Amino acid sequence: MASTLFRTIQIHPFLLYPTALFSRRNGVLYCTMKSSQTQTATQEKQQPPKVKVPQHALKKTVDKITRDYEAIIGIETHVQLSTLTKAFCSCPYNYGSQPNTSICPICMGLPGALPVLNSKVIEFAVKLGLALNCKLSLNSKFDRKQYFYPDLPKGYQISQFDIPIATGGYVDLDLPLEFGGGHRKFGITRVHMEEDAGKLLHSGNGDYSQEITSLTSIYSYFSKHTVDLNRAGVPLLEIVSEPDMRTGIEAAEYAAELQRVVRYLGISNGNMQEGSLRCDVNVSIRPVGQSEFGTKVEIKNLNSFSSINRAIDFEISRQALLHSQGQSDQIVQETRLWEEGAQKTVTMRKKEGLSDYRYFPEPDLPEVILTQEYVDSISNSLPELPEAKRRRYEKMGLSMQDVLFLANDMNVAEYFDATLSSGADIKLAANWIMGDIAAYMKNEKLSINDIKLTPQELAELVASIKSGTISGKIGKEILSELLAKGGTVKGLIEEKDLIQATRVRNYRVYPYERTEPNFLIADPVEIGKMIDKVISENPKQLEQYRGGKTKLQGFFAGQWWFRFDFAGLRPLMVTPPARKVMVVADPAPHSAAALQYALSHALLEQDELILLHVENTSSWKNTLTTFLKRPTIASAANAMTPNNSSGPDWGSTDVNFLDQMKYASEIAQPKIPVRIEKIDPDGKDKATVILSKSKDLGIDLIIIGQKRSLSSAILG
Repeated sequence: MASTLFRTIQIHPFLLYPTALFSRRNGVLYCTMKSSQTQTATQEKQQPPKVKVPQHALKKTVDKITRDYEAIIGIETHVQLSTLTKAFCSCPYNYGSQPNTSICPICMGLPGALPVLNSKVIEFAVKLGLALNCKLSLNSKFDRKQYFYPDLPKGYQISQFDIPIATGGYVDLDLPLEFGGGHRKFGITRVHMEEDAGKLLHSGNGDYSQEITSLTSIYSYFSKHTVDLNRAGVPLLEIVSEPDMRTGIEAAEYAAELQRVVRYLGISNGNMQEGSLRCDVNVSIRPVGQSEFGTKVEIKNLNSFSSINRAIDFEISRQALLHSQGQSDQIVQETRLWEEGAQKTVTMRKKEGLSDYRYFPEPDLPEVILTQEYVDSISNSLPELPEAKRRRYEKMGLSMQDVLFLANDMNVAEYFDATLSSGADIKLAANWIMGDIAAYMKNEKLSINDIKLTPQELAELVASIKSGTISGKIGKEILSELLAKGGTVKGLIEEKDLIQATRVRNYRVYPYERTEPNFLIADPVEIGKMIDKVISENPKQLEQYRGGKTKLQGFFAGQWWFRFDFAGLRPLMVTPPARKVMVVADPAPHSAAALQYALSHALLEQDELILLHVENTSSWKNTLTTFLKRPTIASAANAMTPNNSSGPDWGSTDVNFLDQMKYASEIAQPKIPVRIEKIDPDGKDKATVILSKSKDLGIDLIIIGQKRSLSSAILG
C-alpha cells in the first residue's frame, strides 16, 4: 500500500496539498484550495501598500537614523549538514536531483512510519557547539513543532524546543578594513537539531487565487504549483544569535564567519545559493538611550551576504522613516521578503508566536544522552578554527588585510601553511598567493585546489627570487606556466636558462652609454653590506619610510646606485672578457670624433683597438670631395694628445692620418693595444665591406663617425 501511494504521489503531486473544498452552485461543481500559504499570498496581493517609501527620502534619512535610532539585529541561521543520509531515514540527498526521487514513507510522513536518528547529526551538532564556545547539554530531547505548510507532509517538524543540544556561546570575528575594521564578539543563544521541510515549486504567473471549475482545471492548477519532498527530512542545525548586532555589515560578517566555521569543521558546504546556509534576520529599532526593544520584523529570502547587508539597511531606514512620520504602529511583527530586484522588503505573512507552534515532546524518539568521554573525543579532533588561524597569522607579522584574505578560505589557508612548511618567506608567500595566484584563479574560475602549482614549488619559486637566482619579473613569467601545467621551478629555470647574477653598473660609464658591460657582484653577503651602509647613512629617511612614506624606496635605490664607492669592491667583481673594439678611420672630422669617444667612454683596459680604413671607397664621390673632407691633421690630432708629447710631426702633410690616430690612442690609453687594418672594397659598398671585415676579425663593438646614411646602412 505504501509503495502504491509513493508512486501515486510522484505522478500527482497535488495530492500532498491541503484539503480542497468543493461546492455546487447552479449545477456547477466548484473547488477552492485552502492553505496558509495560498491564503497569505492571496491576501498579500489584495493588500494595498500602507506606506510607500521613496528611495531618495531613504537616502536622506540615513544620517538621521544613525543619530537618533539604534538598530537591534539578531539572526537565525539554518545549516544543512553534509551527512550521507537524512536525519531520520536512510534516504540520500543530492542538491539538484530530480523532484521526489529521494523520498520514503518516513520523510513523506505516512502513517506508521517511525523515525530513527542519524548518529552523524549528533556528532556534527557537538562539533559546532564546541566551535561556537557553547555549553553542551549532555541530556537533550526532540520536540514536535506544529505548523501547516504544503511542503511539510507530517503537519509538524521534528525540532528541539526547551532543551537544545548547545547554549550560551559566542563568535569572535574581525571586520574588513574597508568597513572600519575592529574586533567584534557576538553572543550565541542556542544551537539545536531539526529536520528540513520540502520545497514548493511554482511556474507560470504564480496566481494562487485561480478558481477551479473542472477536473481539467484542477490538473492545470497543480501542474503549475507542485511540491518537491527531496529536501524533507534533511538534517539542519539552527543557530540563534543574541541581538548583539547593530549594522547590516556586522550581521553579514557574522553570517560569513558561521560559513567559515562550518566549512572548517567539514559539517556543511555552506553554499547559500544551494540553501545549505540560510539566514533569517530579525530587525527592530529603538531611540538611542532606550532600553526597551522595538517591534521585531523577520526578513527572509536572503541568498548572499551582500543581500543581508542591504536588506537590513533598507529595513532600518523603513522603520525609522515610519517612526519619524508618527506611524510606528504600522511596524508589526511580521515576516517580510527581500526582493533583490526592487531592493526592498515586502510583507510575506504575519509572524506566528510560540503558542501557534504548539510544541510538545516527540514521542517517537528517545532522549539524546551524551557522555563526557564522547564530547572530549570530538573536542580533541577539532581542526584549527578561523579565529585561531587569524590570531596565528597576526603574530607572524602579517597585516590584517593579509590575515583576513588568507584565513577566509580553508583551502587557501592550508595551501599557505603548506608553503610555509616548505621554508618559504612568510610575507613573500602571502604576496604571491594574494596577488598573481589569486588573479589567475579568478580569471580561470578555479579554486586553489585546481591549480597545478604545489605549495612546495611555490616555496622554491619564492626562495629563487629571494636568493637572486631569478628576478621577480622572471618569476611572474614562469608562474603562469607552473599554475597551468605544473612542473618544477628548477627545471624551468634550467630549461629556459634564466639564472641571473646581481648586476652593478660601472660608475665610470655615462648614463647614455649602453655598450659597456656591467661589473657583476654575485655574493649576497657583500650586497647586504652595501645596503646596510646606505641605510646607516640615512637614518632620518629610514624612520620616515618605516612610518609609512613608502615612496622613499626610490631614494634608497638611488643612494645604492650612485653614492656607493664601487671602486673598493673591484677585487670582488667578475672581470669582463676582453673585447675587440673597431673604429672606422677616415681622414675626416667624424672619424676623429669617433676615436675620441671610444678612448674616453667605451674602451676598457683589457680591450684591443682596431682602426679600420676602407681605401678608395666608392662612397666618396670624386677627388675634389675627398680633398674637401680631409681635416687639418694637426687640428684632428691635437684634440687627443698632450701639448708636450713627442711623436709624428703634426704639421707635416706627409704624415699618414692612420699613424696619427694610432699614436693618439697609445697616448690616451697606453695599456690598450692598437693595430691598423686596411681593406680594398673591390667595388663593394662601404657598409657591406665594414660589416664583412668586422665579422672576419671577430669584432665585439663597432664605433663609426660617418654621416647618418652610412651609419643607417650598417646599423639597419
